[in-house]
Amino acid sequence: MKVFTFLILTSFVTAAPPRQDSVTTVLGPKAYRDGDVIEITDVTATSRNLEQGDSVTVRGRVRLGSRDSADLCLFLTQTRGTGLEETDPPQTTVVSKGLATFELKATIKHQGVLHLTFYDRKSGKPFGGTYFGTTDQMRRISDWDVRYYLSE
Repeated sequence: MKVFTFLILTSFVTAAPPRQDSVTTVLGPKAYRDGDVIEITDVTATSRNLEQGDSVTVRGRVRLGSRDSADLCLFLTQTRGTGLEETDPPQTTVVSKGLATFELKATIKHQGVLHLTFYDRKSGKPFGGTYFGTTDQMRRISDWDVRYYLSE
């Protein structure tokens, strides 16, 4: 019985989350309404490739001026797959009008590119945001049109 208890206790001690290191990212397509902006100040991940299987943490600041509040979300646009994906609570936060800091976390479950996007709290429609990732990822999507962020 003592050996079994020891094994259970040591499994909790050794089961640490995967290590994340700073990752250099570049911005891709982006669009904002007047008064809104998202600034990424730090990205850490389990690999610098920002690919399927990696855990990612994004920190930054926002300025929201176009409405009283919004959902700020760290999502992935799939470049392969069904487009369907479940959302984990650490991927979203509510921001209020004015300046705020944020920290969002996600596990990349599909092939695709990451983006930070403002969503209207009532309609759920996006109204501003930016794609970000590795230089190669952003080069592949450099022609993406995100003006839909600005349509009503």
